[in-house]
Amino acid sequence: MSAADNLKPLRLAFAVSLFFEYGGMQRSLFRIAQECVSRGHEVHIFTGAWMGERPDNIIVHELDTQAMTNVRSNDILAKKLAEAVKQDGGFDCVIGFTKLPGLDVYYAGDPCYAERVATSRPWWYRFTPRYLGFRRQEAAVFAKGLKTEMMLIAHGEKAEFIKHYKTESERFHLMPPGINRERFSQAPSDEDIANLRAELAVTKDEKMLLLVGARFQTKGLDRALEAVASLAEEQRSKIKLVVVGGDKQAPYLKQAQQLQIDDRVVFTGAREDLVRFYYAADLLVHPPYTENTGTILIEAMLCDLPVLASGVCGFAFHVTDSEAGSVCPEPFEQSKFNSMLSDMLKENALGRFLGTGPAYCDKTDLYSLIERAADVIIARAEKNRQVAS
Repeated sequence: MSAADNLKPLRLAFAVSLFFEYGGMQRSLFRIAQECVSRGHEVHIFTGAWMGERPDNIIVHELDTQAMTNVRSNDILAKKLAEAVKQDGGFDCVIGFTKLPGLDVYYAGDPCYAERVATSRPWWYRFTPRYLGFRRQEAAVFAKGLKTEMMLIAHGEKAEFIKHYKTESERFHLMPPGINRERFSQAPSDEDIANLRAELAVTKDEKMLLLVGARFQTKGLDRALEAVASLAEEQRSKIKLVVVGGDKQAPYLKQAQQLQIDDRVVFTGAREDLVRFYYAADLLVHPPYTENTGTILIEAMLCDLPVLASGVCGFAFHVTDSEAGSVCPEPFEQSKFNSMLSDMLKENALGRFLGTGPAYCDKTDLYSLIERAADVIIARAEKNRQVAS
């Protein structure tokens, strides 16, 4: 490689199935991409759909990946990404936030699919086209002998990937959470909080329960509704469950009506002012069916919002270690979760969790993911450029 080539900005291609601003993984992608740009490199993002404002300093390529299934959509993305990268004159590094073949670096935002199926599905599910497709796509990243490097935030998943794919240990980079502390540097005023609660029709004597998610089914909204319905009338009449996210509301409105709690539930749609909700709420309710990390748990802790989560969350141990809330053990039992919610809503019960979250976040490295991820990507890109020369 000549000295001139060495000075040229690296060309980096990021790929993700969908981009929406309120997704935790998507926010990490955007911040990592911006960090790479700030270091003088050229960044392109290839995606099946971009929902939100487009950045001026990153080139976004929206590819048509519409299909009847997610498996097929990801296959189309892989094919079109390979074609686009080749036609564009090549990139120094291809970084995937979706499991695709041919990646140089993969950001592991999802848990090990093979392990999740093995522990939560009947034996016959492993013969379905959906399973076979997702397993094939996962193997295209983690199979032994490949050169893809993985950035892993949920460290416990490393053993699962090695178990199913015999992945070489040295291919993993164990990363810290990537909490964007700047988003929480200034708390909203008391007046702002009061205005938001008024907008949501949450009265002064009601506790505001908050659930946030881009996909309500995955995030366990049905579980949260069941838990609210299980409360005694005295507790239930003094809470509002505020649901933030852009997913379809109709199935859950119907469930709430059937449970006779529709007057206790408020849907806001997608919102960009999520920090206001953290400060306005009294309890974060987060019972997902699957959650590789759970960035929202730490974000709530930073805002001194107590947490009730299911143990499936990769970051649930932060809630336990900080004593900033309660974690429902796995395997999940609805009755147990119901009981835990009721206990946390008893008079003055939430007070014992206050102050512990921010204190824990002050002394724990929860923030350096973005810089370290950029280090991994740039190191691989430089290595690829040297090999290519």
